[in-house]
Amino acid sequence: MPFFFRFRDTVASLPSLGILLLLILVGMSKTPTIARPHDDSLVQIALITAEPVVVPKPVPVVPTPAPTSTPRPVVIPPVAPPRPSMPVAASAVASELPALPMPSKTIAPVVPAEPVAVVPPVAVPAAVAVKARAVSPDAEYIAAVRAHLNRIKRYPTGREASQLRPQGKVRIWFVLQRDGSVVDVGLEQSSNSMLLDDAARKTINRATFAAFPEASWAGESSHRFSAELEFVPAA
Repeated sequence: MPFFFRFRDTVASLPSLGILLLLILVGMSKTPTIARPHDDSLVQIALITAEPVVVPKPVPVVPTPAPTSTPRPVVIPPVAPPRPSMPVAASAVASELPALPMPSKTIAPVVPAEPVAVVPPVAVPAAVAVKARAVSPDAEYIAAVRAHLNRIKRYPTGREASQLRPQGKVRIWFVLQRDGSVVDVGLEQSSNSMLLDDAARKTINRATFAAFPEASWAGESSHRFSAELEFVPAA
């Protein structure tokens, strides 16, 4: 008993080892074999001679000559010979002509008249002709208004004007009634100087304008004008 008790673990594992050995022996005795497939059909092998490959020869390209146009013959129609004119009897021609009246009086010989001296026309200068055509009541009135403004304009005075001494041109517009009174005034182009612009406005307000001509700006109760005033300080 003490002997089996000491080796109880080994004795307990003996059945398991026996079963394991049994399984190993059974597996070794049943080794699987791989069966190769067997085909009993006959295979016929024939040798075939390959045909040679024929490479076609390139066909040379022959350039086609350009068609030449054959000139067509020009057919000249035959000219018909002129028909001979039939002679006309002198008596027939004389019968067809009207009878000319015989002069009853003797015609006096024509005496050439004395040559008349031709006086060449006096050339009028082009400037004078253009001026005569361009002068109209409207143009005369506008020229008189601008001349009047340039005559009464005054250079600005004061300490600032004497120090800065501005110089330039002012383009100003103004509206006049038919009686010459000023309706409105404004700047069309400034001189970049407030002193000169103000002097131009004062010139319009100070001016006295004449009434419109009767034939000028018919049907208008007022008309707008413009003038350019140049201000230059005294030397």
